[in-house]
Amino acid sequence: KPVRITDQGPSNVLLVQNKRDVATPYSGALNLRRAYGDRARMVSVDAMGHGAAYVENDGSACADRKVTAFLLTGERPERDVLCRS
Repeated sequence: KPVRITDQGPSNVLLVQNKRDVATPYSGALNLRRAYGDRARMVSVDAMGHGAAYVENDGSACADRKVTAFLLTGERPERDVLCRS
């Protein structure tokens, strides 16, 4: 059975997704973001591949900063963010 997103559960979610990830398509991340509503923010990275943050040689400093800030403080960006790779 698929997991069903309800109004119960976490309220401080940060999604991180590459726009061209074949393994986990961007469309699925957008659907999940919509399902969470205001409980989530999404950091999208304009890149290919499966790793969107902390990727050696090919990563996005923007995504790294957003994820690091969230991990250190629990604070999400005020709005969804699009980062370049």
